[in-house]
Amino acid sequence: MRSTGWQVPTVLAACLATSLAGCAGTSAGLPAPSYLAADADARKEIFATNQAFNTAIVYPLANAYRDHVPGEMRDRIDAFTTNLSEPMVFANNVLQLRLDAAATTLARFVTNSTLGGLGLFDFAAAYGQQAHQSGDFGQTLYVWGVRDTAYLVLPILGPSTVRDGIGTGVGLLAPYGVATIVPPWLAAAATPVNAADTLGKPVADLGKVGALQELEASSVDFYAMLRSVSDQRRQSELQEALAQSLLTPAQPAPAAAATVAVEGPEGQDAERRVGLGGEPH
Repeated sequence: MRSTGWQVPTVLAACLATSLAGCAGTSAGLPAPSYLAADADARKEIFATNQAFNTAIVYPLANAYRDHVPGEMRDRIDAFTTNLSEPMVFANNVLQLRLDAAATTLARFVTNSTLGGLGLFDFAAAYGQQAHQSGDFGQTLYVWGVRDTAYLVLPILGPSTVRDGIGTGVGLLAPYGVATIVPPWLAAAATPVNAADTLGKPVADLGKVGALQELEASSVDFYAMLRSVSDQRRQSELQEALAQSLLTPAQPAPAAAATVAVEGPEGQDAERRVGLGGEPH
């Protein structure tokens, strides 16, 4: 994507002005600007459309998948699609400067693609104690400073943010962009892999829809509950990436107080805690 030098500052300035206007209207006790209400209404409309789609199509498919596909086969499909996602996770781990996570992801991919039968079995987790790592482009943007952005509800995909929406788009298009810059033979070899990932991931995700159905059934306000649960899960992933990244300055360890013996008023030994400055306290 080509951009000119003035576009980014202009867009950022516009976003800042919009955010400040919204904050001024709400923090002063004044009515919120009309566009904020319109945005909330639009999100809820998309949410309602998503739920109608889920009820009509996704839930029946998920129920049929769960009822008619054996659990062992579902596990193999899930492991296979997870393994296909590892190269993208590895790329984002590297971009985030999470070197330990990148090494683990690479080791997992090599191990599961060989000993795990092309990824059908998560051999690395079972025998190598190597857990699957988080890593996506929205997370990468967060590590590099794109922090709080507006809440979105995406068609079909559901709760997100502006940052994570961009990350999702990049993640979907990245394999096709890579195919244009690698040697033709490598692009040809990657084509069936990308196709398997594109087709397999939605199938694997059907196995996770049951949790969504249970959450909906137990929620008084499903819109608010889903937003809260999604945000908590996402914040955990973002903070994990930030904590592991070399971009995050190391926090100095708190100064430990030393315990020394001193002579008490009555000539008895007493313990006092002495800090680094040597002052008893």
